[in-house]
Amino acid sequence: MKRLAETLGAVVARREAPGGAAILFSGQDIVWSGAVGVRETPDKPLLVSSKARVASISKVATALTLLKLVEADRIDLDQDISRHLGFALRHPAFPDSPITPRMILCHTAGIRDGENYRGVVGETLEGFFRPGGQNWNQGRHWADLPQPFGYFTYSNLAMGLLAQACEHAGGQRFDQLAQKLVFTPLGIKCGFNWSGITDQAAQEAATLYRRHVDKAGTDGDWQVQVDGAPAALPRPNLAYALGLGLQDYQLGSNGLLFSPQGGLRASVQDLARIGMALSGVVGLLEPATHAQLLKPHWTYREAHQASPANGDTSGGAFQGFGLGVHRLIPGDRCPVIGLTTEMIGHYGEAYGLLAGLWVDPISTRGFAWFITGSPYDPAPGTHSGIYRVEEDMMQAAAADLGLVAA
Repeated sequence: MKRLAETLGAVVARREAPGGAAILFSGQDIVWSGAVGVRETPDKPLLVSSKARVASISKVATALTLLKLVEADRIDLDQDISRHLGFALRHPAFPDSPITPRMILCHTAGIRDGENYRGVVGETLEGFFRPGGQNWNQGRHWADLPQPFGYFTYSNLAMGLLAQACEHAGGQRFDQLAQKLVFTPLGIKCGFNWSGITDQAAQEAATLYRRHVDKAGTDGDWQVQVDGAPAALPRPNLAYALGLGLQDYQLGSNGLLFSPQGGLRASVQDLARIGMALSGVVGLLEPATHAQLLKPHWTYREAHQASPANGDTSGGAFQGFGLGVHRLIPGDRCPVIGLTTEMIGHYGEAYGLLAGLWVDPISTRGFAWFITGSPYDPAPGTHSGIYRVEEDMMQAAAADLGLVAA
């Protein structure tokens, strides 16, 4: 615990972040938690209970929501997802090949982000995938694939498809389904795009920042990126076409609306409970579903003479993926030097926030952390495809938990 506390404190002291929070857990026990710095500049201290926009860690909650509908026989992981979308989804290069929820959860459906993946009341998700649609963007949302499917292409946009399928299958808005199927059973009060967040939690929530550092190393001021003055924000906080409101939203028409790819507001305490569900010590998922979650679905294979590489690793950040969860695989490209066991979870990076939720399903030990801002160009990592501050935080947490070889 000492190493993680010191690392987090040093990050804030060096002004690499305005604030940060972290938590270590084993089974259902909290081993340590702490927060340093501010949630709003200049003088509102960050709390362990402070909620922040946790970026792509949100995808884990999205996956869990969909898997609960799979358990209820509302969605089949291996059938055409089109039946739950309200429109036919097909890769233009492979019009006869169905795309399944499993492919989307594992980022092997050939979908990429293009220039936009924002959900707006008055627009539809279909408009991203239909030629001539409002957000078609010349088909840039489809990756060039060497084979029908199986090539890893990480996609935020694709999460909207999962959320839309949930709405069709579950008969409620995605944010409400996540509350009912995941957050309430876990005993946590977090929510997508501020949905369901209490007044007190909004008052304690964190703003996210970035700052410039010039070539001479001169520090710039922290600049608000998202969730400025969080207590004053509407809940839920959504984007609307001119003259429209939430009452104009047609259920199952735009799965991006509640930002299933990155819009979850959660504290490190909330993330720890989600991590416990991933490890299985909190029985959110049925045993068979949990086994599917843990199963390796994609592992990076480098190109060689006989075949091309089987995925885009984003500079080495992605080495393996499961059913909606990233896999940390011990080895040369692992962010944690000397990691002795594979971990599952997810990174988070957006609007200055850097974060992670990781758990070892065998020992059920894990950690979650986030910082509330970062420089516009954080220092790159020394041995992986992520930033140095991420490597430092993950190394310290894994060492404190005894998951690193002596």
